[in-house]
Amino acid sequence: MGRKPSERDRGDPRVTDLRAYRRERDRAARAPAAKPARRSESLLGANPRAGLILAVVVVIFALLSLGPIFL
Repeated sequence: MGRKPSERDRGDPRVTDLRAYRRERDRAARAPAAKPARRSESLLGANPRAGLILAVVVVIFALLSLGPIFL
C-alpha cells in the first residue's frame, strides 16, 4: 500500500485516486450506452445550402441545353 497523502497533496489535481477512477470506470461500463439522437435529414442531406447548390446546377444545365436554341 502506498503512503497516505499529506495535506499538501489533497488539494492537488495532479494526484489521482485510482480507486475512485476504477469505480467510475466500472460503473460507466455497466451502464447502458446512450443512443445518439437521430436527426431527420432531408432529401438533400445535412448541408443547409444543398437547395441553393441544386438550384444553381439546374439553372446552369438549363442555360447549357437551351442556350444554343436562342443563338
